[in-house]
Amino acid sequence: MVSMLEAIAGDYPDVEAHFVHGAMNSSTHAMDKHVRSLAQRHGRVSVSTFYSEPAARDVAGFSHDEDGFITRGWLEANTPIDTANFYICGPKPFLRSMVSDLRTLGVSSDRIHYEFFGPADQLLAA
Repeated sequence: MVSMLEAIAGDYPDVEAHFVHGAMNSSTHAMDKHVRSLAQRHGRVSVSTFYSEPAARDVAGFSHDEDGFITRGWLEANTPIDTANFYICGPKPFLRSMVSDLRTLGVSSDRIHYEFFGPADQLLAA
């Protein structure tokens, strides 16, 4: 996902993008400073982060944007549901939830793109 953002930041100055990331907390949140730097440099990229299990040092509004998980309601209120292409990467339960939520919101399947990322045992169990 970060490499896609790097391509947008470097080659597509007119593209509006929303980089929405979920992590357990700051100790598992990869590449945050790099992502925010790309977004600032580009100017049309927003970054939103969710921590499902914030650590004691994690404070919404400072280390991350939201406590909890990315939700259908949040996506509906904060992304261009009617026109956006959605690129999703994560473990199977997350993919199931996000794809289902997007379809419920009326996003056509040709605008939903996803890739598994997670523990190998989840692939073996599939």
